[in-house]
Amino acid sequence: MDISSRECHGRAAISTLTRTTALLLLGGLWLSAALQAASPWTDSLTQQALDSGFLTRLPPTVSEAFGLTKPKEGTEVRQLLTKQGHQVRTFNVSVANHADLVVLDLNAHSGATVAYLLSPDGQLRKAVSYQGNGEPKALSAADAQAGFNREKHYWSARAQKPPAAPAPAAAPAAKSGSGP
Repeated sequence: MDISSRECHGRAAISTLTRTTALLLLGGLWLSAALQAASPWTDSLTQQALDSGFLTRLPPTVSEAFGLTKPKEGTEVRQLLTKQGHQVRTFNVSVANHADLVVLDLNAHSGATVAYLLSPDGQLRKAVSYQGNGEPKALSAADAQAGFNREKHYWSARAQKPPAAPAPAAAPAAKSGSGP
């Protein structure tokens, strides 16, 4: 093999290596972008709740059933709330531990409630159901799955919407009577 033939093979090998490296880099960038785009719905809702959610407490029985902080008083949470007819849904983030997420689905007419404890990536950890102020009953993963899937679908769609703008400040009330 003469020198020009070796140079030609060397250039071809370098060219193939360069193309392979470029494809790997592009594939890595695409995968990175896909993973970022698929960030859990819980991230968005958690941030919304921490930024503008109502400060409230979970029912003590739910806090106790899930092993959350301050079970006797009820865990302090930042809460997003929606209401449609008799159905009230809440997405709750523990103030003490932002990794503790609780979704509640309440029928305001009957008092029937199902609570789901989620991991930060939106996976079901535990679920309980209760009636009114009754004691929570633990649900098996199989029993909780259908309801959890409905809540996950609802809240993941809600996470796609921009948060509601804060209400405008009320205008100062006009003074009545004559001035000083």
